[in-house]
Amino acid sequence: MEKTNRKIALILVTAAFVFTQSIRAEVFLSLSRTALTPTRYEQKIRNLPNSASVVSREDIEASNATQTTDILGELPGIFVKKTGSFGRADVDIRGIGDSGRQIGVFIDGRPDKMGMYGCSVTHTLPMNNIERIEVIRGPESVLYGSEAFGGVINIITKRAKEKFEGEFVTSMGTFNTQNYLLQQGSKLGKFDYYISANKRSTDGHIENSSYDANDYTGQAGYRFSGNSDLSVSAKYFSGIKNEPYPLASGTWNDYKRGSLDATYKQRNGGLVWSLKLYRSFGEHEFSDGFNSKDYTNGVMLHGKYPVLLNNMLSAGIDYRYQFADIMGGVAPVMLGEYSKYEYGVYVDEKHTFFGRLSINAGARLNKDEYSGEIVTPKFGAVYDASENTVLRAVWSQGFRAPQLNDLYLFAGNEDLKPEKVTNTEAGIRQSVNERLYVDIGGFVMNGSDLIEIRNMKKINIGEFEFKGIETACNLIVSEGIDLQANYTYFDPGEKTAGRPKDKAGISLKYSNGIIAGLLSASYVGRYFAGDNSTLQLDDYLILNIKVDYKLLKNMSVFAAVDNITNKKYRIYHSFSGSSGIFTMPQCSADFGVKYAF
Repeated sequence: MEKTNRKIALILVTAAFVFTQSIRAEVFLSLSRTALTPTRYEQKIRNLPNSASVVSREDIEASNATQTTDILGELPGIFVKKTGSFGRADVDIRGIGDSGRQIGVFIDGRPDKMGMYGCSVTHTLPMNNIERIEVIRGPESVLYGSEAFGGVINIITKRAKEKFEGEFVTSMGTFNTQNYLLQQGSKLGKFDYYISANKRSTDGHIENSSYDANDYTGQAGYRFSGNSDLSVSAKYFSGIKNEPYPLASGTWNDYKRGSLDATYKQRNGGLVWSLKLYRSFGEHEFSDGFNSKDYTNGVMLHGKYPVLLNNMLSAGIDYRYQFADIMGGVAPVMLGEYSKYEYGVYVDEKHTFFGRLSINAGARLNKDEYSGEIVTPKFGAVYDASENTVLRAVWSQGFRAPQLNDLYLFAGNEDLKPEKVTNTEAGIRQSVNERLYVDIGGFVMNGSDLIEIRNMKKINIGEFEFKGIETACNLIVSEGIDLQANYTYFDPGEKTAGRPKDKAGISLKYSNGIIAGLLSASYVGRYFAGDNSTLQLDDYLILNIKVDYKLLKNMSVFAAVDNITNKKYRIYHSFSGSSGIFTMPQCSADFGVKYAF
């Protein structure tokens, strides 16, 4: 069966490339798209040395993904570890993730961070109020600091563009799954706002896998006379997730999380700068008695200025203070309040020579209250070999400062140093007659000083070497028919647990203004639940479909079926000191109505 699945996946990927005779694309990879995240100012993807992707609003609406991080599994180099359709959906980028602790997750540039563990609670990020998602694969600590150890996910939220706009979406499906979403925004002269409310629940695909959550967001902005504007945003999430076998029967997590931020932006000629103030906070109760509160306060000052012709200099200062109060569920000696601060200063410069060769160099100096100072450099190059061919290369380092739980809880050690990673990669981006876009890249990443437990104490002893090749192509079969295909070969060395060596995907999207549809296939092979290629799990090939039909000008109905072939498959996941092999849902369906206004 495993060999058969591999053959099917190979045939699907091959078909995508054979299908490239009459095409033009704008799906996940289009080189003409602009991205903000890789440089903190917008550039076309073709001009970036980094491996980067943009998931647009159109991609999100075509998908049947229920959470923001879930849709990222369609991208090369990314594997999403889940315990079911709802709840945890932790992203590994090139084998690095550690339940979100080694990946920088941001919302409009604000770190989405739990004060105690230094991670994002991914199921607090539903699919409402999102304009696009930008992803960097590989360390980007120069611009984004500690959590960008393995990569960056930046979720860009919507801002209203019309005097009155919005939508109401409701759907029901298998396992008594229900979703209700109301969004509304307005742009009135210099003032705009956008609010959303989302209710999601399910009984779950197996015993003790139910989920019930509410999410509310709000954003308002004002553009002053001249070139400046102020925006404020708020978010509050509450949800209970029951975790199924192999965790203990009756395991549940109750998360309440929120955030507030304010951003002022100013443009003075060539100088563009912004100041962001933010606070994220939460309270967590678990079935084992663990109970905690936390918050993170931060300030971010960033700017860019063209110092010379064909030159762009970026610089910034980041500061944040993390606090946690552990109130129950641990040994008495661990109860109490904990805090730490850190700050960083970075510069990043890009210069273009002869209109073809761009050189990028940057560095960050970061100071953590406990682990001290660390300097992180980056060098990149992009060469326009021709109008349609771009060569790129980057060498970068990343780090992750020890978090409060590393320092104080469960074998904690206040003398820990930052974890480190070095990434070397090169690739080529190729377009053919604006019809076919291809991105191929190879990378080698070496990690050191990873935090591991020895003799009941956390110490910096871990190492890894990860290698891989990522390939992706986009094309348009004909007007309104888009095709995407990707394949990732990944060599994790001996650290194979939860890191598939083969991952491939194809998605075919169709739209004629009345009917829209998405057919996708994803394959995972040579997949293990243990290190050193032990405890092999079955390869799997999953097929999904979604169809949307416009009944009226502003109303449409949709239906989606996930895992059409009813494939039985399992995913290995480790988090919060626990690990297990989780059974995924077999065939499931959703039906709904969307009304736009």
